[in-house]
Amino acid sequence: MTAVVLRLISVASLMFALLAAELAATFAFPDWGRGGVAVIAATMVGVAAFGFMDLRQEGVVVWLFAAAALLWLIILLGLGALDPMTRTLYPTVIAVP
Repeated sequence: MTAVVLRLISVASLMFALLAAELAATFAFPDWGRGGVAVIAATMVGVAAFGFMDLRQEGVVVWLFAAAALLWLIILLGLGALDPMTRTLYPTVIAVP
């Protein structure tokens, strides 16, 4: 196998190991809340950015596009998470003639 394939396999196996660690931390340490799992998720984002996307060798323009994509993803996920919180049922008075 070539070096690129070996690197991709190692990055993919690291991502699976981080996924297993995230699931284990969720069940083993429920008191951590979302903070402990968010650290592992941020590590997964870093591995994806520097492992799969190989941002170390890219220029400034690619870094700006990657940052813009990350910002857009944060906005979309944030708005999607806020949507169920804004849907409430208000009681209404039924008018009887």
